[in-house]
Amino acid sequence: MGGHDHGTGGHAGHDHGVSADADKRWLSIALALLVAFMVIEVTIGVIASSLALITDAAHMLTDAAAIVLALIAIRISARPARGGYTWGLKRVEILSAQANGITLLLLAAFFVYEGVARLITPPRWTARWCSSPPSPAAP
Repeated sequence: MGGHDHGTGGHAGHDHGVSADADKRWLSIALALLVAFMVIEVTIGVIASSLALITDAAHMLTDAAAIVLALIAIRISARPARGGYTWGLKRVEILSAQANGITLLLLAAFFVYEGVARLITPPRWTARWCSSPPSPAAP
C-alpha cells in the first residue's frame, strides 16, 4: 500500500529525478555568490590585517574550488562508458571529493601554524583610521 505505483504503463512520460542541468545551474549560482563574498572578505581582511577574515576567505576558496571540481566532475562523469572504462567516468566525482579534502587539510595546517606564530609573536597593530591615539583612562 505505501508504495508509488504507475501500474504497467511506467511513468507516463514524467521523471522523478532532478536533472544534471539543474544541479549545474544551482552550483554555478553558488559559485558566483561564494566568489563575490570571498573577494569582499579578502579585501577587508587584508585592510584590517585580520587572520580570522583571511582564513574564512580561504575556506570559501576551498568551497569554490570544490564547486568547480564538482562542475567538472558532472561534465566528465556524464560521458558514456567506453573501452576500458566500463563504469564510465563516475570515479571522477570521488577523486574530486578527495582533492577537496586534501586541500582543506593543507590549509588547516597552514592556518594553525600561522595562528601559533601570531600567538608567540603578535603582530603590531596600528589604528589606520584614527586621527589620534586613544587617551589613557582617567583614575
